[in-house]
Amino acid sequence: MKTTVSSAILIAALLATGCANQSARSNFTEAEQAEFDARKQEVLGALSAYSGDYDVSEAAMATAVLGENGKPVGLLAYESPVDAVKAGDIAAFIASMQTDAARDGGPSPFAAVVLSIDAAAAGDYDRALDTVNTALESDDMTIMGGFLQAWYLALDGQGDAAVDAHRSVGSALPGLTGDLSLAAMLEVVGREQEALAVYSSITPTEIRAPEHEFDPQNLLYGHVKLVIARQAILLRKLGRIDEAKDLYARLAEAEPEEAASFAAALEQIETGRGIDDESLTPTAAFARSLSDYSLALSYQRLIRSAFMGERVRGFDDTKSAFDQLALINDPTNEDLRLAIVGDLYDETLFAAAIHLAQAAPEQTAGLKLAQAQSYLRLEQPGKSEDALDDAIRLAEADEELGTYSSAMLIYALLDDKKKATDLAEKTPDLALTDAERASAHGTSSAIYAQFGEFDQALFHAKAARNLDDTHDRRMALANALAEADEIDEALRLIRTESLARPNDPYMLNTLGYFLVEHTDRYAEAFRVLARANALAPADPYISDSFGWVRYKLGDLEGAKRYIEQSREEIAPNLHWEIEDHLGDIYWHLGDKDAARAAWQNALNDYPSDTKRAAIQDKLDNGLAGPPPEKQPLPKVSLGDEGEIGRQDI
Repeated sequence: MKTTVSSAILIAALLATGCANQSARSNFTEAEQAEFDARKQEVLGALSAYSGDYDVSEAAMATAVLGENGKPVGLLAYESPVDAVKAGDIAAFIASMQTDAARDGGPSPFAAVVLSIDAAAAGDYDRALDTVNTALESDDMTIMGGFLQAWYLALDGQGDAAVDAHRSVGSALPGLTGDLSLAAMLEVVGREQEALAVYSSITPTEIRAPEHEFDPQNLLYGHVKLVIARQAILLRKLGRIDEAKDLYARLAEAEPEEAASFAAALEQIETGRGIDDESLTPTAAFARSLSDYSLALSYQRLIRSAFMGERVRGFDDTKSAFDQLALINDPTNEDLRLAIVGDLYDETLFAAAIHLAQAAPEQTAGLKLAQAQSYLRLEQPGKSEDALDDAIRLAEADEELGTYSSAMLIYALLDDKKKATDLAEKTPDLALTDAERASAHGTSSAIYAQFGEFDQALFHAKAARNLDDTHDRRMALANALAEADEIDEALRLIRTESLARPNDPYMLNTLGYFLVEHTDRYAEAFRVLARANALAPADPYISDSFGWVRYKLGDLEGAKRYIEQSREEIAPNLHWEIEDHLGDIYWHLGDKDAARAAWQNALNDYPSDTKRAAIQDKLDNGLAGPPPEKQPLPKVSLGDEGEIGRQDI
């Protein structure tokens, strides 16, 4: 993507040259003159984009970032098209493709893809089909061009031709994109039975759930759940509810511990509560399929990097660009919009997240919650509170539980104890299933823990575990027990869980960090965390724990190395605990300024009231006394099989 500034200069030069030579070309034929005039208009139109006069679809224009004068900021506001994507300004991104096309005498294959998608958003399918031909003629974009051509035919009402075109490229599409997209297309052209057959063909006979979060089976299982969810919704729309329930029953068999969650899903299938029963529209199906495509490309990027021994970091501008292009074809798709907003938020692009949420055709509780979260991060508490109040007001009956649960977490971070705890007591009564009640109690527990009310936090954690006895609930209960000073019971629960998950890096991390924080068994903690770090060396939270046990054993330089690695892994985000640990290490290494900066970072990341007071004291007074006494690091043997035995645990 060429920079917009250089494009502006080149276009201006082209325009000047063309105007100077026009008088010398008085012998143009009528056809040549018409071509020259058309070219001149293209250049003039492209140049006007630099002042914010975009020639894009109405849906794209709704995303334009406006200046103080109420008009689009124009392309010169961005150093490159990627910066427009990072701003949530897909209008400017599309306009930048137009300016490049005007400068070069025609669109590149990538620009042709972008411009054709915008033409589809405008409902001009003839132009979309004509524009995408440039991509079809290239080596790099042939597959995506074929995918788009098939969908433009479907959007134009040419169902059979669309399906035939899709089948010709489907096998070359990344991941499950070809099958998922074909199923969606078959559904919207009225060939539902064929769509169900496609879903059935990619649903494995035997479904196996992953053992833990780092299990490679996780990716496949996520795909299986996605396929089953879409298949079940289509079956429900066709009135085949028992078949839809049978699919979820198969998932429940694969994950018996998640019985409460699957019971809730079966209840939704039965009653339709929380399910959109409207038929899938062609534009919605296209937008969903395009978003699936962008996700598959992102997976390919991650897997390719992993095979090369590299770790992908930073903003995935390609995925975000295609997701935002998908959104302008279905602007009312709140799930897609919130997913994009979440990606921007995760990259600390908070202003862009707010902008894209506000650009929706209609505001909802979910969109207001997203804005509240970003306003909080931008240190604008007043606007955050206003957005939260709006979210609660806008929440429909079946949205109240989710809205209140999210709102009270943000109220807690805003230090509005009354509003947060009022909602914490109210939400469990809004739940209709055990899974919902457990989730509500779990969130209420987190609220009370944030304000240092550990007895109340423990009460809700126990209630959550009694309703939904899963690994996550048990670990939340162990944490609540520890905070309520019931250390032995918490440790028994963690050790019991570790026996069942001896090679789960996060389980090992939980056990090791608990030993560091609540006991003096640093040697055992070191061995457990060494195993966790060996299994997941790039995980920032495990690196932090392994660094912290090194600090406790007096290895300040080793601690600094591992915990700085943690900080780097989660950048551009921060985590208060990582910053707090670094502050202590820097202080004892003699770098007082770095220590205070780290402690201030920790305070800015909303630690609980109890932790906040301790960090503030360190910021004000520093650390008294010497660092932990230096001890020999325990010897570690991972064993022939690399497993930790029951006796070790």
